[in-house]
Amino acid sequence: MSLSTAGADEGGTIEDSPDRRKPFAVAGDWHGDLGWAIMAIRSADREGVKTMIHVGDFGLDWPGAKRGRFEARLNKCLLNFGITLILSGGNHDNWETIDKLPVAADGLATFRSNIKVLPRGGRTAISGLVIGALGGAFSVDYGHRTAGKDWWSNEEPTTEDAKRLVAGGPVDVLITHDAPLGIPLKSDFDLTPELIDRAEATRVLLRNVVDSLAPPHVFCGHWHQRRTQKLSHMDGRTSRVDVLNKENSREGNAVLVWPGQPPLRIEPLYIRGT
Repeated sequence: MSLSTAGADEGGTIEDSPDRRKPFAVAGDWHGDLGWAIMAIRSADREGVKTMIHVGDFGLDWPGAKRGRFEARLNKCLLNFGITLILSGGNHDNWETIDKLPVAADGLATFRSNIKVLPRGGRTAISGLVIGALGGAFSVDYGHRTAGKDWWSNEEPTTEDAKRLVAGGPVDVLITHDAPLGIPLKSDFDLTPELIDRAEATRVLLRNVVDSLAPPHVFCGHWHQRRTQKLSHMDGRTSRVDVLNKENSREGNAVLVWPGQPPLRIEPLYIRGT
């Protein structure tokens, strides 16, 4: 696939705060774990964070008897601390809901007052940094799931999503759910060749986008392990890729990121509490 940035001027970016001295946080998969999510938010607040970005598998709007409770309680916690959480969806988020949310001029959709969604192929800005998103991934266990209940057929990013993102021009930070091809990761699943090929298609798509845009920073999750790797591009530029661990990883689930000129200062967000 060929992706080009020539002549592009697509997607709005809005500043969220004039104070660029404070870090924002980027968090990996939470899978609807309310207790862990609240601990992560409290830990971010202790560091002065006012904006959190989530790389997906947040557990957004899962159907069932308790539908909405996770988001309602989490939004109350975010309100109490004055923190806004921006979600780029994963394969375990409700894409039927995400795709219906209207997108505002700042590039974000509102799910709750303090829970925003950054659509696939979209972009926004945080403290002077352009943030792009290409969320979603393939669920290798989809055969054991139920459509519309715990699996959504539109969970994977498309070529059209990728082209829309690239058409908007350079980004400082790219948020994905799966990791671009070229990042060494080990799956916990014993997969058939067909499932491997299907999952790799998203990773190839993401690598094409990363090679086209050469973002200084990429943050993702999905693999439930913490990795940092640099990808080199033909023009000599590099992209640092941070793969974040899932809930219950106190040092690997989230990082603090200080705005400024890339490469950015990145440190672990130590998640404390019980």
